[in-house]
Amino acid sequence: MLENDWTQNVPPYGNEREPYRESEPAPAGADDSLPEPQPLVDLPRVDVAGVINNPSPPPDFVWDGLVPRGHVCLLSGHGGSGKSTLALQLAVATAMGLPLLGIPTRPGRVLFFSGEDAGPLLRHRLAAVCRALDVNPHALAERLLVLDATESPALGESVRDRETGRDFIAPTTVCERLWEILTEYRPALVVVDNASDVFEANENDRSQVRGFVRSLAKICRQVDSRPAILLLTHTPKQAVGGRGESYSGSTAWHNSARARLTLTPDRDNDSRLILTLDKMNLAPLRREPLRLVRSHGGVLALDGGAHDAKESLSEPPTTTLLRLLADFNRLGEHVSPEQSARNNAWKMLQQEDGFPKRTYRAAGPLFAAMRELERRGLIERAEYVNAHRKRYEQWLLTAKGWAEIGESAPTAPTAPTSGVGALDAGPRGGAPTAPTSGPRGCGGIERAQVSAQEHATDEP
Repeated sequence: MLENDWTQNVPPYGNEREPYRESEPAPAGADDSLPEPQPLVDLPRVDVAGVINNPSPPPDFVWDGLVPRGHVCLLSGHGGSGKSTLALQLAVATAMGLPLLGIPTRPGRVLFFSGEDAGPLLRHRLAAVCRALDVNPHALAERLLVLDATESPALGESVRDRETGRDFIAPTTVCERLWEILTEYRPALVVVDNASDVFEANENDRSQVRGFVRSLAKICRQVDSRPAILLLTHTPKQAVGGRGESYSGSTAWHNSARARLTLTPDRDNDSRLILTLDKMNLAPLRREPLRLVRSHGGVLALDGGAHDAKESLSEPPTTTLLRLLADFNRLGEHVSPEQSARNNAWKMLQQEDGFPKRTYRAAGPLFAAMRELERRGLIERAEYVNAHRKRYEQWLLTAKGWAEIGESAPTAPTAPTSGVGALDAGPRGGAPTAPTSGPRGCGGIERAQVSAQEHATDEP
């Protein structure tokens, strides 16, 4: 048994006992058959005073905004919907540090524990994923470990406590072996496929389900690499077409996980799928649903044709936003952080060629993405003075942001044509130069005419 044995004192999967009591010497003549009193368990204190000066690190994600590291996340879907393939795509993308469906991943080792599909089928699906993502399987093998557990998939099984007569979930020998492998392999992501195979108990028993998910979360906390665990679950038939819950069994599945993704058929087109984020406890913002289509080999890609599918597997949309903003920065044209400004990010960026319209279908998700770029230190707010000598703020790429798009920060900004982007004795110095007309319209004739029309009104 491991040194950090999680079966000590109480069964790990939610066998609720009486509270611990401080041990006292047994009185003379006491019945020796009675259980000895247990020592009082102390509870960790949370540092409240240091929340500002000594803050905790922000939530970390394996798949940006969708799969949190150090926590359990559910991926629900009907049998045959493609959730296993999507999980394999995420495993490959994370292992190689590639974006998936236009969303960045955090590179790291991945362990895929398959209790449903055996090795030959997994290899067939992996071959299709490698082709779609243009991944060398030899390089992938160094960062992805796939375990075929179909012969003995159970990680937790129902056991009856002889003393109390209550059923609880106990770890199997397979689970103990998995823990040993995780401790040695130190992955960033663990995929468990799926709950119906690894959970040998009553899925409607709230206490057992809660204890099982909590024990998976304990793995996330106690393995040094603090992996995210993506647990695949089946969607019940009554959930078809949006009716009923998108997971099977007790609500404890939903309540105990920190995040939950659902893959469902599009009601308007059965050949299409929709990936939704139905729960996220660690981030304040919710993502727009992703509309997916099966490409060659069953691999899932963003809906919209071959061009969008190829784009979704290459550059993350946030990187595209940086490139667009860099164009404005070079020409001295201002993109305001204020959402109410006439030159806000939505109005300025969404008209440009290459803008990721399928990711940012509305202003809200785009504004959220800009704030996230600011938190990551890729963009910052900077003050400028317009032609009417009024001070406003604009988004500028930081040195880290320029490095993110593979460029160096310009040594001196150029002045814009006129109007919205005009500098007038502002803090951003440098000799003005004549603007050039670019293919993206950032400094062309039409933009200059629009700027001239808007010049008469103060911004924002």
